Amino acid sequence: MSLLRRRRADPTATLPDDLQRLGRAVDLAEGHLPPPAVEAAQALVRRAAERQNLATGRTVVALLGATGSGKSSLFNALVGREIARAAARRPTTTRPLAAVWGDDDAAELLDWLEIPERTHVDPVAAPTRAHERADDLSGLVLLDLPDIDSTALVHRQIAGRMADTVDVLVWVLDPQKYADAIVHRDYLSPMAAHADVTLVVLNQVDTLDPAERVGVLRDLDTLLERDGLRGVEILATSARAGTGVAELRERIGSVAATARAARVRLAADVRTTADHLARAAEIEPGEARPPTEVHERSAARLSAAAAQAAGVDAVREAVRGSYVRAARSQVGWPPLRWLARLRPDPLRRLHLGTRGEDARLVRTSLPGPTPVQEAAVRSAAHALVSSSTTHLPGSWRDDVLQDVEARIPPLVDTLDQQVGSAELEQTRRPGWWRFLGVLQWLFLATAVVGGAWLGVLAGMAYLQLPQPVTPMAGPLPWPTVLLVGGLVVGLLLALLGSLLARFGARRRARRVEQRLRAVVDETVRTQVVDPVEVQLDEFAQFYETVTVLSGTRTS
Repeated sequence: MSLLRRRRADPTATLPDDLQRLGRAVDLAEGHLPPPAVEAAQALVRRAAERQNLATGRTVVALLGATGSGKSSLFNALVGREIARAAARRPTTTRPLAAVWGDDDAAELLDWLEIPERTHVDPVAAPTRAHERADDLSGLVLLDLPDIDSTALVHRQIAGRMADTVDVLVWVLDPQKYADAIVHRDYLSPMAAHADVTLVVLNQVDTLDPAERVGVLRDLDTLLERDGLRGVEILATSARAGTGVAELRERIGSVAATARAARVRLAADVRTTADHLARAAEIEPGEARPPTEVHERSAARLSAAAAQAAGVDAVREAVRGSYVRAARSQVGWPPLRWLARLRPDPLRRLHLGTRGEDARLVRTSLPGPTPVQEAAVRSAAHALVSSSTTHLPGSWRDDVLQDVEARIPPLVDTLDQQVGSAELEQTRRPGWWRFLGVLQWLFLATAVVGGAWLGVLAGMAYLQLPQPVTPMAGPLPWPTVLLVGGLVVGLLLALLGSLLARFGARRRARRVEQRLRAVVDETVRTQVVDPVEVQLDEFAQFYETVTVLSGTRTS
């Protein structure tokens, strides 16, 4: 048996860590991969924990085979006396039967294996045939199991369950059914990773002449190689004639003496289970480590769609309008400034001038996303998932998509709150407003002085009072210059203020838009992109674990 051969690396050296890593991989895969694969892995992790705490010095060896292979007769020959019933009527073994060598410390282990029928064997019992020698088989638990091809379903289920549980598998074949497709396809081939704890016995070789025996053994070796069990030892036995029984007992005794078979079996189970998980996850051997980051272009597209749905453009226009309104109320021509105040503030109308309130309670009056905008957000979210999860298995990819879809409504609601609490610069007043406003008041005062002066002169003329000398500014009298100049310059300053206000409004609107888009980008990353990358990272951890444990890549 290959367990006895020297190996380059001990497969059990990292068993505790491997079981821990497999448990982590199972946790990551739960809910994402088909339940049968995950449940089988969970069962192995539980079974491994239980087996390592039960009779650690014991080795459970099971004889498995098809109807008529002579398992029971071989079992009796190995024990040294007739315990299992062997008869012409088949099947003869209806329940598992255990023979226990050595101290009576295997009761708990056999209870765990659900084997009620058991017998104790003296570890140095004298052989029943003169050509056999006594071997110390202390620590061995030998099982005779129901036929794997029994017509009774319960028998096949017992045999299958035990094949998944025992430490060492001894497959008993006979010359008539050694090539049975059921045995090879359903049992031997799936157990290829368990070659270290597998032994194949060709029983009833006394029915073959020497030439036939050589041919059958050669053919069986070819079949086993095709099953993936290259190098598995094949022993030729005859329970009736005693051929090879002593050699088989010696092999089994050697394995039992090492007390390593249980750990070797679990290590093989870990490799097989990891391989099954990898197949369930559609992982191909040799694939590069999967990415863990979302494509930036897809994230940018989602942010742009979310910004559109959150009304960033509407806020930008409201900021611009609010700036122009406030500027006109400060730098417009003083006699007409009150007209600017009659127009409602676009930001206040959208409930966006509320930074002093609790941002969690603020709800804007921005129009909700239109069906087109909402569809654009969902389309962008689908594109993000599609472009970032091409390496995930279909079920896992669907789970990511469902999770992202569920995050879209809360995302839009959060963006509304974020927009409502963002800094929109609505209280900032540029210094040039004050300067230009003072100038306008000065020129208005100049016009008023000029007008009043002209009014006084007109009144004196009306009353035919002596006219004072009116100073001249070139060809024009100063009162006229003050009145006309004050009005013209004031109106020109108002026009200049309007132009500057439009320019300033565009600059402020751009700054606010950039700030809002940064808020949207951060919110989209926090609520959508980061959760997707967490799932990508979890799959990468799963991938790394199962590929290392299954042996398709090195750690």
